Amino acid sequence: MKSSAAAPRTLTQMFRERDDARLVELLLERPDLTLPELTGFSLLASRATTRHSVAAAVDQLNAFELWVAGRVSGLSSFENDDLAGDGVDPGDLGAAVERLLTLGLVWGGDGVLRPVRALSAVLGSAGSSGPPPSRPPALTAAVRVDPGVVTKVAAGSAFEFVRRMDVLVEHCDQQPVRLIRSGAVAQRNIRALAELLDVRPTMAATHLELARASGLLGIAADDRQELLVPSVVFDSWQSAELAEQWVALAEAWLDRHPASGPGWVKRLTFAAFGAPEEGIAASAGEVAAWLDWQRPRRPGRSQQQVLQVLEQAAALGVTGLGGLASYALPPDAASLAGLLPRRVDHVLIQADLTAVAPGPLTAAVAHDMGSMAEIESRGGATVYRFTPGSLQRARKLGWKPAEMLQTLEARSRTALPQSLRYLVADLDRPETTRPTHRSRPGTEWTSGAAAGSHRSPLRGTVQHATDTSPAGLLDVGRAKAIVARLREEELDTGKVGASTATFGDVFETPLTTLREAVETREVVWCGFVDATGLRAERLLKVVAVDEGLVEAVDATTEAEITLPLRRVTAAHILRTRS
Repeated sequence: MKSSAAAPRTLTQMFRERDDARLVELLLERPDLTLPELTGFSLLASRATTRHSVAAAVDQLNAFELWVAGRVSGLSSFENDDLAGDGVDPGDLGAAVERLLTLGLVWGGDGVLRPVRALSAVLGSAGSSGPPPSRPPALTAAVRVDPGVVTKVAAGSAFEFVRRMDVLVEHCDQQPVRLIRSGAVAQRNIRALAELLDVRPTMAATHLELARASGLLGIAADDRQELLVPSVVFDSWQSAELAEQWVALAEAWLDRHPASGPGWVKRLTFAAFGAPEEGIAASAGEVAAWLDWQRPRRPGRSQQQVLQVLEQAAALGVTGLGGLASYALPPDAASLAGLLPRRVDHVLIQADLTAVAPGPLTAAVAHDMGSMAEIESRGGATVYRFTPGSLQRARKLGWKPAEMLQTLEARSRTALPQSLRYLVADLDRPETTRPTHRSRPGTEWTSGAAAGSHRSPLRGTVQHATDTSPAGLLDVGRAKAIVARLREEELDTGKVGASTATFGDVFETPLTTLREAVETREVVWCGFVDATGLRAERLLKVVAVDEGLVEAVDATTEAEITLPLRRVTAAHILRTRS
């Protein structure tokens, strides 16, 4: 905080005198203060003292910081020495108070601080018991693994996850997944996808959720039903490098996958592992206890919930062998790229009507194979199988038999077996001599594909899930822009330093002035309309402004007064010049 001739008289002044870096930190920690658009430091301070915003800020405190906040919430003012005792280390105490200052839960200067009035209402009796540990619980059962091996194993999982996602979305392009009335996917379809991807049904559901969260799948509807089909995002994603594809999926899992919890929970979970180079692998039980200390006011996280996050992280390639990968947080494509294999542009077609992909396929080859063949198995190499049904499906998407053979000859490093040529040629036989092919219910719309397009004619509408947690609302760039705008508005209106007017700033709204008076405990001249509709005025000591009511004490008679905020027409703080 910038030095000044005297300690700030108000929370507004303290915010105004803070340097830009600390203001950015405040907004990142309390993004609710930025919505709707901030128009000045007085409004910033006014929002920071509302009960709802204070409660949200308190939720960011760890167990020790919460205890300190409880200790100071009932005090009119305090110094750090007032909190000494209980065997608390002064350094830990000072760090906790500094954290409260950063969050704007206490304010002041020159060693004398005051809690915001709403803090007491939010915390109640918190802090009345003995102090909790000032450090998070140690991960005593954690083991150490080779960080290099961790990253390599995790990269293998990342590669497999990208391949499975590619297979899943290509499958939905050829055979769209139907949504039931609730908007979910039927369990029988989840089981079919699990068999396709060679994963458990719960993990297949996670793949499907992430495909939607990352925008790869969207909803297309006809007159009868809604279907999950690839969106236009999938075309660009499929053409991207493998590492970039993984980053898109990892970011979706971190911030737009509510089923696995808010993004801040996942990031905080992995903070328990320390830096990746430490190679720490911790158990779900110890991580859950660590999280409970970090955010005691947040809903409890059971060991099972943490285990689910860790299992998904392992499948996604965020972790390997229980440790955190070096490229994982934040997801870094450049660090991962060197650990992944190169794409190949060919397959090996066998005499048994299978085709082996010796590595990750390019987007064009993957699409061609997905159009004409079924995925039979996955592992070190993807195995496709050509069947009459898969070739007939390709025909419905606009492929001509001659075009199929030409494409397969170009894609295969081995000669096409005669049996496959016969199978493709069989597609040109008259309908009466071919076995009747029954279309899947609800997919007749695919027959309208333009010849040669080889894509379903519809693309799904993407419906993103939005993370409304603190980490999902604001980034550093936007926070810096907001601070810059506050500085510009301050210069435009001439609001620099503390007010020295006998009456408060006449340009402030009554709400802002009243909330400021709650914190400063100064007398306010208040103009209002009484219950009979007549104009009146009083000198008040404002106690609280919340839920549309002003709670105050008459400065002359000490009578308690409650006014509807809507009746207040003007408010000015009586302040001597300083």
